[in-house]
Amino acid sequence: MRRSLALAPVAVTLLVGVAWLTPACNGRSEPPPRRGAPSHAADAIVEKAPTPEERRALERIRDEIDLEMLDQVRAIDAEIETLRRENEELRKRLPEP
Repeated sequence: MRRSLALAPVAVTLLVGVAWLTPACNGRSEPPPRRGAPSHAADAIVEKAPTPEERRALERIRDEIDLEMLDQVRAIDAEIETLRRENEELRKRLPEP
């Protein structure tokens, strides 16, 4: 039991990294749907959990990370949209050559 608990911080770190990089690397403009679709990137780690308790804990952590990352992606997407609008407004003000 001690060894598997020692792996929990490593699993969390991996999940956070994967959750952060996945949307950034695939060029999606929309975040993935959250309804009933947890991050598949963590499945291998969750499946290797030696006990049902650890599996539930890893699933809970995965879901929390998914939600947090989804919130961050939405905030970044909103900022990108704001910057696009501002950029368009600035381009309209430029004199034509």
